[in-house]
Amino acid sequence: MGGFPDNSLTQTKENEMAQNNKPAAKPADPTAPPKSSKKMMLIIIAVLTLGIAGGAGWYFTKGKDDGTHAEEVKVAPPKTPIFVPLEPFTVNLQREYTDQYLQMGITLKLFDAEIDSKIKANLPEIRSKILQLLTTKTATGLLTAEGKTQLVKEIITMSNSVIGVTNLPPPAIVAAALPVAAPAADPAQPAAVAAAPAPVAVPAKPAEPQGIVDVLFTSFIIQ
Repeated sequence: MGGFPDNSLTQTKENEMAQNNKPAAKPADPTAPPKSSKKMMLIIIAVLTLGIAGGAGWYFTKGKDDGTHAEEVKVAPPKTPIFVPLEPFTVNLQREYTDQYLQMGITLKLFDAEIDSKIKANLPEIRSKILQLLTTKTATGLLTAEGKTQLVKEIITMSNSVIGVTNLPPPAIVAAALPVAAPAADPAQPAAVAAAPAPVAVPAKPAEPQGIVDVLFTSFIIQ
């Protein structure tokens, strides 16, 4: 054959050179986390975020409502007073310098409908007791604010006794102090126990007033 070069041999050499000139593949980073771990981490973060958001929403809605409801239960509505007017009284007072008499109108204040029924059932006796009380008073004593205040207290006590209500002061709670160990002079000896101090009386919480709680003057004339 003539002197022409072999084309197939030339092409083979060119292919080998092209393969040798290709860049080497980048080695894998051993520290990079696998794709599956990243997906799992994102799922966990999403679940935690939803849980925190749900808990905060419950606190600001249901939790707040429950607290408000509990506070409303503790507060009791005030009682509505009941007023019982009595017929006016006209009595002679104790003589001082001249004969004087008193014209007085009063209204009893209470909070219990049962007490109202007892007052109406015992009204004649209540009026009689009040009349007897007024005849022991003097004009000088009733003209002062202190005298009127004392008269109100006496009418309340007397009227309540007729209907069977006695507002006694609550008994004091006696709290006995525990004995205190006094330090010993010698550390090797046991501590001496000092004598217990005298019991301390702690006043009890005042009871809610019962029966007639106040007497209101509607007229008060001394002549």
